[in-house]
Amino acid sequence: MNKPNPNPDPAVDTPKIVISADIGGSETKAIAQIYPSGVPIVLAMPPEIADVSKTSVGRFVPNSYNTSIWVGMGDEYYVLGALAKSVFAGTSALRDLKSHYALPKLAALLWLACRQFQFDTNNIDAFVQVLMPPGEISNAHNLGKKLGQSLNRGIVTPTNKLKGKLRNFHVAPEGSGIMIYRSRTLAASYTQKNIGLLMLGYRNASFVLSQKGNPALAETTDLGMNWLVQQFVQRTAVGLSKEDEHLVTAIIAAGKGNFEPLRSLSRQATPEGVSADLKLFQNILPEVRSDYCRALVRWIRNIPSLDEILICGGTADFVKKELTDHFQNEGIPIVWNGGVQFPTPLDTKGLGERVADVWTAHITYILMLDNNFAYDRRQDLVPDPNKPRPSASTSGLAQLREYAKKREAEQPLNS
Repeated sequence: MNKPNPNPDPAVDTPKIVISADIGGSETKAIAQIYPSGVPIVLAMPPEIADVSKTSVGRFVPNSYNTSIWVGMGDEYYVLGALAKSVFAGTSALRDLKSHYALPKLAALLWLACRQFQFDTNNIDAFVQVLMPPGEISNAHNLGKKLGQSLNRGIVTPTNKLKGKLRNFHVAPEGSGIMIYRSRTLAASYTQKNIGLLMLGYRNASFVLSQKGNPALAETTDLGMNWLVQQFVQRTAVGLSKEDEHLVTAIIAAGKGNFEPLRSLSRQATPEGVSADLKLFQNILPEVRSDYCRALVRWIRNIPSLDEILICGGTADFVKKELTDHFQNEGIPIVWNGGVQFPTPLDTKGLGERVADVWTAHITYILMLDNNFAYDRRQDLVPDPNKPRPSASTSGLAQLREYAKKREAEQPLNS
């Protein structure tokens, strides 16, 4: 890819959009911003996707960019999100690798960002970072080439063609953002500790081990929330569908003691039948939840001795008590979400801790770009108007810049 201009001028140069994306099994989440001085925003998109014909999408106008999302690249057309699910029987494709549908999802996120920022989609400079499970990193490296080619040719969207240059494409392991954040918090003591990171998503679960500051282990398993949902559907055997959008929220509510949402899942025609289903759900869910936690513990039981474990992901809260009990018994302190506090002003989608990883990864990516552009960033990405303007040394940016230099050396931005 072309080497970025070392002296970017947002007022003169082609608009520069930076996106960090987490292609989750329950939702596609991203942080986007105008580089260098724009305030980041959160983008979110339901996970469903469907491959369709060109003629099928032509009848959908962009009356709402949140519900009418589709992209065309060459002869391939894809509908995403709510439109994919409601009209084209799209699925979240949990059995496929994340990289399988990453290209159209990244293209859609770029289009959404242009719409949010009110940019002309015919000429942009794109900088894209995507988070992948540790076991899929090598599968993602060709994505950058394909995305760059698609942008050069032009990606068909509900509005105009999305065209431009992909100036950089970066692949980072899921959890890397939180681990970097924790290393900054611990400072010098980070290199004296063995730290584990357990990420529990909807599609899968991943574990990363840092020994004395060095990557030592990275594993991925299918033990995400989807495993528990499938077990619940199979064991109840009363006609539930794992694609029911209310199923997960009902299970989560029941995990907190509110069983009423489970009642609405019943497909029985009589009050007696509904009550019987509810009783069944109340009996089966604790069994499934226990089996899920036992499976997680078996998976991580053989890891080396830890000084602390970081736990994150949307599924983590559902089994928080069980995980807390286990690690307390093992004498291992837990740091939930790595201590990350997502800025409240940015939480416009109500995702909270679910964007902790992609947010911290985005911070590191921005500072890697700053290092490459020789941009002297002295303000935090989300400025607090009530605070005095911080210097780089007092805001923690200096430490992150050092890490960014190391990451840039390992995977150059102009490669």
